[in-house]
Amino acid sequence: MNLQASARHLVSVLLLITAPLMAVATSAAPPIAVTPIAVTPIAVADEGQMQAARWRKQQLATVASRMEQAETDEQRLEFAARQSWLRRWSPGEMPSAPKSAPDESELVMEPLLKALERPANISKENWKRLISLQSSLHAIDTDDERKENLRQIIPLAKKYERELTTALTDEQLRFPSTTGWVLAHARYRLGRALAYRELPTVREAWPIAEPILYEQSLMAAHDSLLKLTGESRTEFILLDDRMLRRSGAKGRALELLEANKAFIDPKWYLKKRRDLLQELGWDPPYQEAATHFTQAGYVD
Repeated sequence: MNLQASARHLVSVLLLITAPLMAVATSAAPPIAVTPIAVTPIAVADEGQMQAARWRKQQLATVASRMEQAETDEQRLEFAARQSWLRRWSPGEMPSAPKSAPDESELVMEPLLKALERPANISKENWKRLISLQSSLHAIDTDDERKENLRQIIPLAKKYERELTTALTDEQLRFPSTTGWVLAHARYRLGRALAYRELPTVREAWPIAEPILYEQSLMAAHDSLLKLTGESRTEFILLDDRMLRRSGAKGRALELLEANKAFIDPKWYLKKRRDLLQELGWDPPYQEAATHFTQAGYVD
């Protein structure tokens, strides 16, 4: 009993000694600060690129599978074009438009009839009429006013093209003679104006009342241009691109656009790239392309 009493007494003494020390330590201990983790823009961008990279990998697998299942050469060409573009694209590293674009050094600009010598087989009156038709078309068929002037551009372009083919001989219109280039540009202007009819804002203001007739007119205009030139020409690449795009060959249209970007006005290149990516349903590259378009200072 004495031993147990001694042990209890020793524990009591130890408690009396350590209690004040524990109280001091507790009161003196600073609170533990919890610092919130800041999410930096770089971290957000990195995460976005990682998600885009995962999407790219999945999309490449999907495209490869669809290419294997393709039943026609046209389908295989389309999926091969989509695969080619996706393989080149690295999330976060999409290039902007070439600063030097468009490179017009290799392009044949539209010859002006008023600067050419009148052919001997054409009367002065007829030549003046052709010059007047070309000048009038140029005055209203501009990038800034084309949409608003389509009701005047289309019939004028048709008349101008018809008068050229009537006044000039087949030999004079043979491509790539100077007057052959005049006709090629006339047909391009007509095809481009017809293609503009499909733009949403244009269709709202001027609905296509006869879709079948319209389709025939557009196809005929493009076919007549290709028949004249014999092949796709860089000068008229935007119409060729539009025809691929509207046929559903959006991958081929995108690759055609990329292959000719040095010859395309930066605004049109950035806009059409953005729009094609959106139509393909490729959201990650579309978002990147849309940022490039906006940062370049362009608006639709």
